[in-house]
Amino acid sequence: MNGYAGKFLWVNLTEASLREEIPSEGLLRDFIGGYGVGARMLYDRMPPGVDPLGPENILGVLTGPLTGTTAPTATRWTVVGKSPLTGGWGDANGSGYFGVALKKAGYDGLFFTGISECPVYLYLDNGTAELRDASALWGKDTYATEDWIKADLGEDVEGACIGPAGERLSRIAGIIHSKGRAAARSGLGAVMGSKRLKLIAARGELDFSVANKEAEKAARKKYMKEINDGVGASDFYRQTGTPGILTWTIHMGDVPVKNWAGNVTEFPDPDPLEFSELLKFRKKREACYRCGIACWGISSLSYDGTSIEAHQPEFQTSGAFGCLTMNNDYPSLIRANDLCNRYGLDTISAGACVAFAIECYQNGLISREDTGGIELDWGDHQAVNAFLMKIALREDFGDVVADGVKCAAEYLGSAAEPFAVHVGGQELPVHDPRFEPGLGLIYKMDATPGRHTQASQFTVPPGFETDRPAYGDQREQQAGRGHYLKEASVLTHTMNASGVCLFGYASTHVTFIPDYLSAVRGEEFMVEDMMVAGERIANIRQAFNVREGINPVIQQLPGRAYGSPPLEVGPTKGVRVEIDQMTQEYLLDMQWTPDAAIPTREKLEQLGLKDVADDLWGQEDDCE
Repeated sequence: MNGYAGKFLWVNLTEASLREEIPSEGLLRDFIGGYGVGARMLYDRMPPGVDPLGPENILGVLTGPLTGTTAPTATRWTVVGKSPLTGGWGDANGSGYFGVALKKAGYDGLFFTGISECPVYLYLDNGTAELRDASALWGKDTYATEDWIKADLGEDVEGACIGPAGERLSRIAGIIHSKGRAAARSGLGAVMGSKRLKLIAARGELDFSVANKEAEKAARKKYMKEINDGVGASDFYRQTGTPGILTWTIHMGDVPVKNWAGNVTEFPDPDPLEFSELLKFRKKREACYRCGIACWGISSLSYDGTSIEAHQPEFQTSGAFGCLTMNNDYPSLIRANDLCNRYGLDTISAGACVAFAIECYQNGLISREDTGGIELDWGDHQAVNAFLMKIALREDFGDVVADGVKCAAEYLGSAAEPFAVHVGGQELPVHDPRFEPGLGLIYKMDATPGRHTQASQFTVPPGFETDRPAYGDQREQQAGRGHYLKEASVLTHTMNASGVCLFGYASTHVTFIPDYLSAVRGEEFMVEDMMVAGERIANIRQAFNVREGINPVIQQLPGRAYGSPPLEVGPTKGVRVEIDQMTQEYLLDMQWTPDAAIPTREKLEQLGLKDVADDLWGQEDDCE
C-alpha cells in the first residue's frame, strides 16, 4: 500500500535467522500501523501465558504510514510486546530520527523472537539486514553506544538501544535513541535485554510511495500554517515545550506531591522550577525529524562536580523527581534525567520508585543498611540521585525497586502497599486524577494502564466538538466523563498508529490525520474512519489482555491517587474520584462487559474481528 515500506522483518535470535514478510493490505488498512498493527500481529502470533522475559515473547518495533512523510511531527516509532511490569499488553512510543531511518531502510516493522546466545545488534542498511556481535557493547551506557554507532557505522545511522538497566532486566527499563529520546513505558527495555539484543541500527534512503504528492504538499502547507498561527496547543509546545507548565500545574494541584500523600501547600517554593530557570542551562534548542515545533533542547551544566550535557527534562520527569520527592533543585532534575537516559530507565517509573523508597525509609521499612548507606529524606536531591544510581545498577534495595513499586511492595509486605502508587503494575504519571478525574479512568482502563497520553481532554484536537468539560474543570460533576474518554481514546489510538506525535496532533485541527492519510494512502479517510480504526485497535489490545486473564474492572487502585481518603487542604481538597461510575459509562460506550471488560461479540464482529470474537466467546454454531 502507499505510505508503507511494504516489508516486515522477523528475527529469530535463538537461531540467528532473518525472514522477510510482506504484510497484507487488509492488515495495514484496518490497523493503520504502529501498535495497531503490532497488537494484531502479536495477538495472532503469540499464545497467552508466555513469560514476558522468556523466548516466546515477541518484541516488535514498528512505524506508521505517516512516519517519514511531510506531515508535521511524523517521527514516531512504537515498541510492542508483553509487558514484564503488568503481565499484559505493552507498548512504548519513541520520537527523534530512528523511526524515519527504520522506514527508509525498507521496513515497516521488526519482530524479534527467541533469545540470542550472546549479545547482538541488528544492522539495517537500505533494504539489507544483518545480525552482528555486540559483546563489546554489552555493559556500555546508551551515550557510549550512541557514540559508537556514529563513529563505527556512520553519522547517518540512527540507533535505538538499551543501557545497563535493560541488560540487568529492570522492569522499568526503556529503549533510548539519540541520548534521550525514549520509548520508555511498559518495561520493554527489559524484554530487549532478555533477548540479549543491545541495539537496532538503521540507515536508509529508500523511498516509499505516496499516492497523491500534490495533496500531501497542500496538507503540509495547511497544517504548518495552523501550527505557526497558534492553533490548539501549538504556541505552548513551540515556546516552552512540556517544562513550561510545571510550576502552573503544581500551583493548580495537577502534580502529586510527596509520593501522592501530600499536597501543594507542603511543597517547597516551586519558583526554582520555572521555565526561565531551565533556560539558564539550555545550550541549544532541538527538533525531531522535519518538526516545525521544536519542543525540546539540550542542557549543559556542572552538578556535584560532574559536567553534564544532556536532554532537558520533560514535564513528567521533573514532576517525578521533583514534586514526588519534594525536590525543587533544577540542576538535580537535569542530572536525574541524564542518569535515566544514560542507563536506560523510564523517568516516570524511576522517579516513582525513588519516592516509594523514601517513604519506606521514613517509615522504618528499610534502613541505611538496605540503601547502601544513603539516608533517604524528602527534598534531599543528592540522596535522590545517589539512590537512582542504585536502581540503575541493581544494587542494595535498588535491586528490589528496579522491578517497579508493585514488586517492591510485595517484597516488603502489606505495610508498604499504600506507598506503591501504580495501576496494574505500572507507576502513575504525574497528572493527578484528583485534579482531572477522567485521567483516573484511563489510568485504569487502557490496555497499557497508568498512561496519561492515552486519553484526556488534551488528546482531543481542535475541531472535534463535544460538550466535555475543560481539563481540570467541574470536578464536582464527574458524571459523563466516562463517555468523553471513549471518544478521546479511539482518536488517540489512530493518531499513535499513524506515526504522528501527540504534540503535533494537539496543535492542528482534527482533520490533520484524515487529510494526510487520504493523501499518502490514496484512499479517502474521514474523521469517522479515524474513530472506527481507533476502536478496532482498542479492541484488539483489550482482547490481548482478556486472553491473559486481566480484568481491569476489579483491579486494586491506589487510594491516595483517587482521593480515598480525599485531601484535607489544597486546590483539590475534598475531591474523590468517582471511578466506578465513570468505568461503567466507558464500558457501556465501548460495548465491553460491565463485570470484566470483555469486548462483546456484537462489537467485535461489527469491527471485522469475528476470529477474535470466536476466541473470547467460543465458536458459533453456523448450522441452525
